Amino acid sequence: MQYFRRLSIIRSSFRFLSSSIVNVHASTTHEELYEINKLMNNYNNSYVPIRTVALFEWMSNIINLKPDFICYTQIIRACGEINNLKICQKIHEFIDKDQTLQSKEYYQLQIKLIYMYAKIKHIELAEQIFQQIKNRSFDINLYGTMFKGYNMNGQPEKTIRLFENEILNKKTVELDAISATCVLSACSSSHRLDIGHNIYNEVVRLKLLDPPNIRLATAIIDMYCNCGSIDRARKLFDQLLPIADHITYSILMKAYLSINQPVQVLSLFHQLQSSSSSISPDAVLYLHVINACQQLGLPHQAENIHRAIPSFIIEKNLSVQTALINMHSHCLQLNEAYRLFNLLKQKDNHTLANLIHSLAIKGQGQRALKLFEDIKLELKLNEQIYKMILYACKFTDGLVDEARKIYKIIPEKYKTPDIAAIMVSILARASLFDEVQSFIHQYKSKSTDVSSLWSALFIVCYHSGNVQYAKSIYDQIKDDPFLLLLFSDMTNSLPSNEILNYFQQQLPGKCRTEIKNNNTMNYTVYEFHDNDLSNFPLLNSELNIIIDELKSVNINWQLIKNDLKQLFCGHISVRLAIVQNFVLNPSSTMIQLTKTNPLCSTCHEGIKQLTLIKQCDIILKDDIRIHHFHNGICSCHDKF
Repeated sequence: MQYFRRLSIIRSSFRFLSSSIVNVHASTTHEELYEINKLMNNYNNSYVPIRTVALFEWMSNIINLKPDFICYTQIIRACGEINNLKICQKIHEFIDKDQTLQSKEYYQLQIKLIYMYAKIKHIELAEQIFQQIKNRSFDINLYGTMFKGYNMNGQPEKTIRLFENEILNKKTVELDAISATCVLSACSSSHRLDIGHNIYNEVVRLKLLDPPNIRLATAIIDMYCNCGSIDRARKLFDQLLPIADHITYSILMKAYLSINQPVQVLSLFHQLQSSSSSISPDAVLYLHVINACQQLGLPHQAENIHRAIPSFIIEKNLSVQTALINMHSHCLQLNEAYRLFNLLKQKDNHTLANLIHSLAIKGQGQRALKLFEDIKLELKLNEQIYKMILYACKFTDGLVDEARKIYKIIPEKYKTPDIAAIMVSILARASLFDEVQSFIHQYKSKSTDVSSLWSALFIVCYHSGNVQYAKSIYDQIKDDPFLLLLFSDMTNSLPSNEILNYFQQQLPGKCRTEIKNNNTMNYTVYEFHDNDLSNFPLLNSELNIIIDELKSVNINWQLIKNDLKQLFCGHISVRLAIVQNFVLNPSSTMIQLTKTNPLCSTCHEGIKQLTLIKQCDIILKDDIRIHHFHNGICSCHDKF
């Protein structure tokens, strides 16, 4: 009703203003239509399509002026914006009854009607028109419009099916750049690399990228990225580098982030900075780069990126502000993260959780508790906040009572198995095993899902070497491959072939480090994989020297067959990263490392001894916590 009231008002306005808007008596019909079409175009461009509809009503019903082809295109465009099916169908009927339209004009209007119906989410009506006219003329514009309509309505599989049936198999028409872009978008959404690669071959054959078409090229790159073929995407990107735009860079950066390759993201960013391109990074690009630094966890990279972002972008974008806080938190620059957090006008749970988590894994539980107390009344706390503050109690000795108090105030809906498992870990690390058993028994009365609680208990037993207690709860953990591997390791038994195969099929872990370049303030990032040993013969040789040094203090870093710890720790990447630091800077006094998988006790003991032998601190962040090794001691106090 509100729409029709507005329409009535506008209609009345046109009656009143008709003499001033269009002088229907002093002009020819052609001039009248020209003025009306111009006015409709202005309304559409000004995002007031309802006035176009009202003007159409006025000209056809009040002054009885017959629309021409251009007028119809304007009214169809307006109808696609106002999302009113009755009006759209009325215009459709008006066009179908118009006998003055030439066949070519009528056909073009039908294509526009297809797009109109697709835009107002009535794709079934668009399909009806398509089926009625598809055999009249083999026009790629018709297929391109239908492709676009399916994509707009979240039906990419129909786009692909239509392409396969009508173009790929029947060779009805040849693709053009627009239709190819639409089908590539559908392939990207549906992860259909086979069809996407076929289209790329057609694009090459038809020379649709000659001259370069950035929109089509971006669609190809996006398809390859979303279909897991990033190497192909990068190859095409490098070929099109001179015309690459924000969107192209963003797509590739996002793809690298999705597969945990932040070094490639930074490489793209530095390439953009050093190129002669006129592209100035925007907030979206900076967010990708910030997230890459967050994945890396290396402080000097974070500092450099923060300095590179213009202040006006930071000030105007809350998402950039929160991302910087999260980045500095993950890169252990907690003072800077704190400073930015206090400046934040709109604090949120996600940013607070990241900050508390960083304090937690660094063993600064008291500081995390103070932050929690200071802000808990400002926000409506969620499960993630309670989870992180319990982590802080877990990784800091002497906070068992504080953990008990926090657990009591957690709303029941947030006392999930994950939260309860952290509480079990806190109690077990304090050797309160009777209380652990009582806690698990009470939790079982509320939830049947207690597997994570037993897992947390077993992990503590493993790291503390409590074999007897671990054996007593074996039946509770026998379905978890990781825990079974740990059990075999601590009991010196061989795991099943199934367990061995499971871990051998996992992706190799990575370790990253940043090393200062000679006589500069710049740092280079180095990345190593756990299957990289044969790729670095020089480092391998240097590693053997360190292995010999560690033998003198009864630490065996020699790789041995059936070493179960290597299956989950990897050994190789972290050791190569340490060696790389000593090779490039023999007088290093501080080494910073990030590791994507857990650290084992063998590597842990070896790194402790290295800090004594080399008189060099080593800070290592693995996927669980932070270890600061100094003079043969670790900040975790050997509690992983």
